[in-house]
Amino acid sequence: MTLATASAAARPSARTVILKGHDGDGLLFESQSYSRKGVELAENPFAAVALYWREVHRQVTATGVAEPLDPSLSDVMWERRPFANRAAAIVSEQGALLEDEERLQSAVAELLRSGRSLDRPPTYHAYRLSPSTMEFWEGSDERLHRRLFYERGASTSLVAWTYRRIQP
Repeated sequence: MTLATASAAARPSARTVILKGHDGDGLLFESQSYSRKGVELAENPFAAVALYWREVHRQVTATGVAEPLDPSLSDVMWERRPFANRAAAIVSEQGALLEDEERLQSAVAELLRSGRSLDRPPTYHAYRLSPSTMEFWEGSDERLHRRLFYERGASTSLVAWTYRRIQP
């Protein structure tokens, strides 16, 4: 999915992240707290996501607040990562200037060979985007797209969502 965040100075940025799952409260993804997205979410927790399926002319977008999950839930998501991905996440300084790619690859390979336990770094967090709005878009060749817009009310129950059909 595409995740859009903004700094405290309201400078937007977007990137593709893996949707790791969902629960009754929102969409789950992960990041390092010192990455650009981690820093921006700490400064400004409002975010937006877009999931797009070109082949079937469908898109889902959501806006809301993204917050780090409880450390125990971050641990669960960390353990689900492939072993080599955990090693890369430990060695890489996500977003920092890469001066020597061979050195980075060697450090990951060395960590994998070490047999060492790859515990979740304290900077790794799972996040949940709790949507306050969602839009379901269905494209059409005539450009008369079907758009269903949902907005959450003050209550967190399912009945608190209001629905509107909006123009293409």
